[in-house]
Amino acid sequence: MTVIPFYGAGDPAMFAIERRAMDRAGLVPNALDALLPLGLVLDVGAGDGFTAERLGPARTIVALEPSAGMIGERSLRWVRGEAEHLPFRDASFDGAYATWAYFFSRDWDPTRGIAELDRVVRADGPLAIVDNLGGDAFAAMAATDISADPAWWAAHGFETHVIETAFRFDDLDEARRLLGFFFGEAGVRGAAIEVGYRVGLFTRMSLGA
Repeated sequence: MTVIPFYGAGDPAMFAIERRAMDRAGLVPNALDALLPLGLVLDVGAGDGFTAERLGPARTIVALEPSAGMIGERSLRWVRGEAEHLPFRDASFDGAYATWAYFFSRDWDPTRGIAELDRVVRADGPLAIVDNLGGDAFAAMAATDISADPAWWAAHGFETHVIETAFRFDDLDEARRLLGFFFGEAGVRGAAIEVGYRVGLFTRMSLGA
């Protein structure tokens, strides 16, 4: 099983800060809500189900997550599995998405996962991948490039949509705690109640099995 290490299950309090502060205005789930069909939709790398829960009232979300420690906090249709080997039949879903999970386009090759999305999502059903876009105050704190590569996604048939949002924290101590965890001293120095954040939404229609 190919699993990218993730801190959420081991430090739920820190993860709760991230979930609360990241895109507090809800612009990312709003964009996904406008894109995804009403029907059966797959969330790949669902984490604790935060996004799936918000999209679920209008559609049926299957929350796929490789980490057992993240599963079960919310009342969702949970399946444990990985992006490269989706445990579903061909054309099982009307659409699929992933938010900050597996489909990273720098120093990582997600093509096997994309092929699996094409297999399990009916032809012409929407695929949506959410990742950091960079060029913002958040990414500027990182010592290395943590942004997605729009050219990579374009080469694989995806369009890039820019979502200008922000991390909004309850207080400065909370900001220092999370950003220091992510970026060390640079995160502590750059901490603010609001930190600008550019998100990339990469979309195309499934090619089918």
